[in-house]
Amino acid sequence: MNHKHWQAVALAAFMLAAPAFAGSAQTYWTASWTASPFDGAKLPAKFFTPSIAAFENQTIRQTITLSRGGTALRIRFSNEFGVGPLRIGAASLAYVSGGQKIHVPLTFGGATAITAYASAPVVSDPVAAALPDGAEIEVSLYLPDNTPVSTIHLLGLQPSFVSQAGNHVAADTLPGATAFEYVEATGNRYPARAFLSEVDVSNSKKLKTVVAFGDSITDGMGSTPNQSRRWPDDLARRIVQAKLPFSVINQGIGGNQVLANGLGASALARFDRDALAVPGVSTVILLEGINDIGFSGNMLPGISRVDVIKAEEIIQGYRQLIARAHAKGVRIIGVTMTAFEGSPAYTAEKEAVRQAVNAWIRSSKAFDAVVDFDAVTRDAASPTKLKATFDSGDHIHLNDAGYAAMAAAIPLSAL
Repeated sequence: MNHKHWQAVALAAFMLAAPAFAGSAQTYWTASWTASPFDGAKLPAKFFTPSIAAFENQTIRQTITLSRGGTALRIRFSNEFGVGPLRIGAASLAYVSGGQKIHVPLTFGGATAITAYASAPVVSDPVAAALPDGAEIEVSLYLPDNTPVSTIHLLGLQPSFVSQAGNHVAADTLPGATAFEYVEATGNRYPARAFLSEVDVSNSKKLKTVVAFGDSITDGMGSTPNQSRRWPDDLARRIVQAKLPFSVINQGIGGNQVLANGLGASALARFDRDALAVPGVSTVILLEGINDIGFSGNMLPGISRVDVIKAEEIIQGYRQLIARAHAKGVRIIGVTMTAFEGSPAYTAEKEAVRQAVNAWIRSSKAFDAVVDFDAVTRDAASPTKLKATFDSGDHIHLNDAGYAAMAAAIPLSAL
């Protein structure tokens, strides 16, 4: 598609979309997909494939699955951790309809290009697109300038690709595409995300947003890639089947902690951004704390605290999150931390902290509701361990069956 034709299509899409939002019909916006931003500068370029420090004159294409569909959507890109401007030369979304791939250019105030300044996001104009619940879409963005790999999400679990040189946002297939992946020191590879942080959908009926807020267990470590088998995914499918007016978004960050910054801002630091500011938020499901426990006791010399964290410290953090949610009229559901004996972080002293915090979650009545993930997933004979059929193999993260059991344990009436 030539440049002039692409501009014409973009203008037409903007003109068609605008009346739907300027008229008298009431529409409601709800978050339908999210990926919590992480500072890519904390990791050397060698941890990414391709092994790069920056994108330049390249197109990135990322696949996502919406929790709920709608009649229109808007997309949010984040430059939160950028030290300079992020120039987006062009962007598009694509979806399949009637067996054909439909490309729709994104605009920003009617323009096809925009600059996101350091630490700031940009949001696209609304785009008319009738999409069903659970729809899969592709978001492409062209980065013409040298752009450091800054604002990212490590555990995408759905395909992300980087093209050869050029603007290819309108291409069905990216030329010279290379998978954009985070590569662990162990050699494990995970599709990563760059700059894409949120997709909202519009509907004539109001949907409420449930925020799954947590660490790598919420982010889906151990689940099958490209199958949407994280526990928030399973919960979203249950809600759709029950025909309830909720979307579910995933705000998990691998390695995240309640109290300390590290792999992502701490839960206390990011709660407003990732939970309370989300469009349509009504309920937060909180699963955090195992990394506060596991990373303490000098688990990571030079990074983590030398002493083992105290249960009271984590509980105080929970109380702050509860207070902030309630101040905004948002429900917050507490869930117990799952077993981790057999993982490198485990010690008997740390297990005692987990048990103490879980006991408080169950008995304090501080949360609006409680779900006992620990009871659902632990080994009955060895309750400090995960049930073998739910263990991904590393003895802390669950597999597809384990995540499904967690989602099934959440009473839909509690939402």
